[in-house]
Amino acid sequence: MKTIAILAHPNSIASDVLTLLDYFEFSNALWRFLQPESQQQLFHAYVVSPDAKPLQLRHGLQLAVQPHDWSQADAAVFTPGYAYDAKGLQQLVEQSSCYYPKLPALLEQGAILAASCTGTYALAGSGLLNHRQATSSWFFKDVFQSMFPQVHLQLNKVLVLDQQLLTAGATTSHHNLCLALTEKLAGEQFARQMAKLMLTDPNRSSQLPYMDADLLPANPALDPLMKQARRYLLANLAEPFSLQQLADQLHLTKRTLLRRFKAELQDTPLNYLQRLRIEQAKRLLETSRMPIEQVVLQVGYEDVSSFRKLFLQYTELTPSQYRQKFLLEPNWNCCPQDAS
Repeated sequence: MKTIAILAHPNSIASDVLTLLDYFEFSNALWRFLQPESQQQLFHAYVVSPDAKPLQLRHGLQLAVQPHDWSQADAAVFTPGYAYDAKGLQQLVEQSSCYYPKLPALLEQGAILAASCTGTYALAGSGLLNHRQATSSWFFKDVFQSMFPQVHLQLNKVLVLDQQLLTAGATTSHHNLCLALTEKLAGEQFARQMAKLMLTDPNRSSQLPYMDADLLPANPALDPLMKQARRYLLANLAEPFSLQQLADQLHLTKRTLLRRFKAELQDTPLNYLQRLRIEQAKRLLETSRMPIEQVVLQVGYEDVSSFRKLFLQYTELTPSQYRQKFLLEPNWNCCPQDAS
């Protein structure tokens, strides 16, 4: 029997804790169905709290904590917490720091350490992700990179496994995390069977299609000059790009403009403009049935083939695939009825 320790704290998101408990209970049910002669459970998942006392979560939910020595677990999972800014994310690290002393020994024994969404901050706080690849919620990418500059963040990935360290992206990626743990602990075939049972796409590999620049927290420290540059580029989105015109608009030399963009936005003006154009194209694809050729013209391109390659680079979907996935239908029907 494989054991999974759920490393929680009072600020843990209840649905993530319960999803882990439920998922591995469902796994046991499927295992008993497939192996009726077996008398043993496949998994035992249990909640750990910082003080070994029952865990009081938000909304008044209280969870029992089982008295297991989690230092012998086959996997330990840091749960996400309610945190929406740098201060809250730092608190998540502090709330989980009591677990850190046992982690190196777990790795030495061959255990998997896992985390999803903001739980990755807790795992990164241990220092074990330094110089390793990992992913987390794309929404807080700037905060993560500021707090943990030595972690090689792969935000385009839903899942990243670097040796025994398994991390997952935003919110619902914890379903994929569960499947990945199942594959590592019980084999690929059983994990695929669980994916079918749970209606979870095991091939969902990228967060890029879901990233929305409009939802990213504004950077209060952004240079006012760069805000002015952004406004100018947005107002002239479909116009041919001229570095000299942008520099003149901001009363800078081209060399100074390039330096300021690199320092403030970690990008060049042209690449930044391309990102703005892609975001506008995404909005048009989501909210209209405008032909792709017209969308391309609206955002300042003429060659559809070149734009399609650029769009694929930024979203890992073609424009048509993106529209099919995210188009906002005016008369959306969640549960269509069979006309017959």
